Amino acid sequence: MNNSIGYFLKQWRKYRRYSQLQLSLELGISSKHVSFIETGRSSPSREMVLRIGEFLLLPKREVNRGLYLAGYAPVYTDLPVEHENLKPVFSAIDKMIENHMPYPALVLNQNWDVVKVNESANKLLVELGYFGHKNLIEALIFDDPKTSKIINWHETALSILVRLRHEISLSGGSSRQEELETKLALCLPANISGVNIDENQVVSPTIFSVGIDKLSFFSIISQLSTIQDVTVNQFRIELMFPSDEITKKFYIK
Repeated sequence: MNNSIGYFLKQWRKYRRYSQLQLSLELGISSKHVSFIETGRSSPSREMVLRIGEFLLLPKREVNRGLYLAGYAPVYTDLPVEHENLKPVFSAIDKMIENHMPYPALVLNQNWDVVKVNESANKLLVELGYFGHKNLIEALIFDDPKTSKIINWHETALSILVRLRHEISLSGGSSRQEELETKLALCLPANISGVNIDENQVVSPTIFSVGIDKLSFFSIISQLSTIQDVTVNQFRIELMFPSDEITKKFYIK
């Protein structure tokens, strides 16, 4: 595997579908200079790595990696979640998901591991039989569609697969994301058109069987894009909202 800064930048440029000429015009340098950087004949400055990273919309973790490969110190922190400096961030996250009660709210990391949940989401995960799984997609993969308490399991799995592939396309993906994408895709019919999604709906809900009730939710997802730490920056807060009156009344008693 080539771990040079030139190869790293070339792969990301190609991944974002830019030519050397397009990148050179954006950076205000010659395409020959871009070629020299990518082939290792010229070493980019720290500022050049940052400019290329900004233009190619590299995730903060990848910007740090590029700087390391070029021989520079990282610009973004990668703190353990218990670090003192992250307490205000986690305090805000806790407040956000608790204020969402009585509806479920979850915090997921880049690989769809469950980081935090509120009480309502915890109860829902227990009801689904997902509570023992650290990873939400893995729980879905191990869930039998024939007996699942997710009534529209195939539609939900397809929706999540599309989301996961979109996330991989933006971030470049991790080996864990790619593993989950492969496994989840194998759970769906080979003829994906056989999975029916009503395109006339305003939202595509996930429908759960909870006791004698059918609960229907859609999600609004928030990302912590202004956080400079590479790990917490990739957290997503998923707030689940009722998509019908039956579900709303179930929680407002």
